[in-house]
Amino acid sequence: MRRAHPAFGVNVPSLHGPEQHMASRANDLHSWIRSAVRFVAWGVLFSLVYGQSPLYSSNQNQYFLHGAAQAGIGLLAEDWLANAVDSVPVFTSLLTLTYRYLHEFLFYLYFALLCAVYLYSILRILHPHASPPDPTRRLITLTLLLGLHSAALRFVLARGLGEGWAYLFDGGVAGQRLLGTVLQPSVFGVFLLLSVALFLERRPWAAALALAVAATFHPTYLLTAGLLMLAYLWVTWKERRALRPVLTIGLPALVLVLPIALYVFTALGPTSAQISAQAQEILVEERIPHHAVVARWLDSPTVVKLALISGALVLARRTRLFPILLIPLLLGVALTVVQVLIDSNTLALLFPWRISALLVPIAAAVLADWAAGRLIPWAERRARAIRILCVTTISLLTLAGVARFVLDVREMRADPAAPLMAYIRETRAPGQVYLIPPDLQQFRLQAGAPALVDLKSIPYLDVEVVEWFTRMRIEGWIYRDRPEEVDCTLFDRLREEYGVTHAVLDRDLFALSCPALGTPTYADGAYAIHALIDQH
Repeated sequence: MRRAHPAFGVNVPSLHGPEQHMASRANDLHSWIRSAVRFVAWGVLFSLVYGQSPLYSSNQNQYFLHGAAQAGIGLLAEDWLANAVDSVPVFTSLLTLTYRYLHEFLFYLYFALLCAVYLYSILRILHPHASPPDPTRRLITLTLLLGLHSAALRFVLARGLGEGWAYLFDGGVAGQRLLGTVLQPSVFGVFLLLSVALFLERRPWAAALALAVAATFHPTYLLTAGLLMLAYLWVTWKERRALRPVLTIGLPALVLVLPIALYVFTALGPTSAQISAQAQEILVEERIPHHAVVARWLDSPTVVKLALISGALVLARRTRLFPILLIPLLLGVALTVVQVLIDSNTLALLFPWRISALLVPIAAAVLADWAAGRLIPWAERRARAIRILCVTTISLLTLAGVARFVLDVREMRADPAAPLMAYIRETRAPGQVYLIPPDLQQFRLQAGAPALVDLKSIPYLDVEVVEWFTRMRIEGWIYRDRPEEVDCTLFDRLREEYGVTHAVLDRDLFALSCPALGTPTYADGAYAIHALIDQH
């Protein structure tokens, strides 16, 4: 006798009687192998449809630095930012082990596996206990989910409505989302989804463990995990009307997140009240206002996303999912209102609105499954045509995602800075530190050489944030639109105080003539490298 796995239709054997022990164990092993293969295959398919970006893109230029430096990649161990306090130590450990003993190609596979967790969790949230729905409905639901998460739809939304609409169905407010297109710590937020699925299956301890995994890989999820846990505790209390079941869930959850919470408090806690306030202001007002300032992200897409969540709440009002959506939503909104009223940078950097990154994809999935159910009476009369249409749609979405990846690779290879970074990669030497244009975010990982500072990559310890801002201000005084506006004495300061040995000048500064700048050691149509001269 076999039961079908509700998510991917995998047959899992049921064991009956000791006389069938060996045969059942063999069947069980084969079934789990097939399940694992299907799990990975769906993850790869989802990641292709979603449109993973090539290494190294976007936030990877920040979050991969510590891991690459600890693994001995290039001369990154000499970089000041690589020696700053690491805000994601567990994620860094995964990167370091991969760099040292495996291959960086596995980063693509890690992302695909996390995509598999994402898709599996959504399907389990939709149907936590019941047998798989009608195969046609399941196929329609999967097609709708893949479409809502596809690179193709993001392209259409971004071109038609603007970039702010791109992640309408899988991203939260303030540009925060679980997936994104690159492997980074925030992608481990898929374990928040898994936690919800496990709790709906009445596996509260496993749900608590999944919350801890998400927060441990990305400590910014600590508040989001806390809001979810409060919802779990409320549901447990309402169902059991006893304190003990609540404590048996809450206390283990607290123990599980305690190590990363203590790390954040001890390693990234305030150095002093004054410096902490200064660093928070820099982060909120200068570096990440698009994430931290409500007025910057409260826009039309936000209203639509709240409408999606509201629609899902209506559909889920008679299910166990309803309070798990409603309670974190109300708490998140309440904390957001408090943040606006008291204008607290501390609360802003806790991102109480980040819970939306979990609620929006669940809401979109609930609505997609509802739409699939409404289509069933019509689709059953055209089952074969519907299957062909769904498979064709998924195939086209996959091709669009692959095409996006190929185009991104070509764009990366055509980057005007690529020859510059290749040259530095071949000629770098210990002790070199490069002054680079602030937007050259890919420099460290591509060239494997230390840089003074760039705009994208930031530390999180308060004194180091202030140091980053100081370096950015100096750099801003150099990279001007007109060479005559540059103060040449800044190069001497950079060499003496920060150990800068080379300056990378962009086209706007080709005409710059300063005594500290030697003859260019490299030049092309976009960039030139000057060794800094000691004039004493």
